[in-house]
Amino acid sequence: MRSKFLVVLALLLVATPVSAQKRAFTPADWYRLTTLSDPAMSPDGSRIAFTVTTVKEQENKRHSEIWVVPTQGGEPVRFTAPGVESSSPWWSPDGSLLLFTSRRPGGEGKGNTWALRMDRPGGEAFQAEGYRRGSMPRDGSFVVFAEAPDDEDSDSSKAEGPFAKMKPMARPPHEAITQPLNAARFDGMHIVDLPYKRNGPGFTPNRDKPRTWHASQIYRQPLGDTTKVQITRTAYSHRNVAVSPDGRWIAFTADASLRPDSVVEAERDSLARLPYDPVRDEQPRNDTDIYVMPIEGGAPRKVAEHMGNEMQLTWSPDSRRIAFMASAERTAPRRIYVVDREGGTPRDLLGDWQYEPSSMEWRSSNEILFTAVIGGRTALHRLDTRNGRITEVL
Repeated sequence: MRSKFLVVLALLLVATPVSAQKRAFTPADWYRLTTLSDPAMSPDGSRIAFTVTTVKEQENKRHSEIWVVPTQGGEPVRFTAPGVESSSPWWSPDGSLLLFTSRRPGGEGKGNTWALRMDRPGGEAFQAEGYRRGSMPRDGSFVVFAEAPDDEDSDSSKAEGPFAKMKPMARPPHEAITQPLNAARFDGMHIVDLPYKRNGPGFTPNRDKPRTWHASQIYRQPLGDTTKVQITRTAYSHRNVAVSPDGRWIAFTADASLRPDSVVEAERDSLARLPYDPVRDEQPRNDTDIYVMPIEGGAPRKVAEHMGNEMQLTWSPDSRRIAFMASAERTAPRRIYVVDREGGTPRDLLGDWQYEPSSMEWRSSNEILFTAVIGGRTALHRLDTRNGRITEVL
């Protein structure tokens, strides 16, 4: 069973004390609440690393540490210092290193990946920028990830291809919000985007430091090496990047028409200021589709076209199919689909099953494990991709 499904066990551990209290939850309980997250199983299956988060009431903040527990049972042990923030653990392919994200004294550069040696007792955490978090093939020889280039003037950020020239994004003046309201702009129109107050791209700019927009590109980095190789150079961003188990293909999601990010963002912002139209506004916006390209790079090939945003791209063990989650309509629950690597019509594997999946992983070429919340609890299910049969496992 892959590590992400151990979140079921973590949620059960957290929920047990709360359900046993037999009284209403109070604000004081919040400060005593301990949450477990990010479970990661070691490659040999003997240990589980996870994040423990508590609330420091006097400091008005949360605090996170990395703990490890044997899979056969036993007391969990804290592995990171209580004076620094540490979270999101994962393991090196051989299990010799426990990697995690942390901001702590002594770090160099922009890196925040640290490691503890697990093949011998003792030792301080050290920076390990040669181990990036991302998607790895079966042999664990390299990692693939997406990020925005740091320097817009560097060669790594210059886009190529038919969409290389990014159009400027229209932005309101800084005073549009801070000055007395402009009746022409604030006239009681419907808000159709829920995060309309988010201070993000396309809203109020910073007058002192204009925001630069860099589309996220795909990189490949050998395991243990700090040298990354850029695979794509486009004006659109790549998301949900996943490398096939055989290491030959990269799947990702991008704008359905491969338009520059600035065009997509500008359309979203302008739409939020239009009068409400149920036919238009209830449809998914900023649609993405699934693309596949060779590991060496090249022209992306669309393999799945679907309304809305696809997420959690997961390759089958034989590298022939891609499972993903998506919603058929804007307000519809997520479903699990599978599509062939060469393309075709995505197949809904859940049929008339009424619950919504939350995470998934292939167990074999014909089985997918996924979690779903049913009746207030998180349950683990087995899905047969041949006939759609669903069986609750845990």
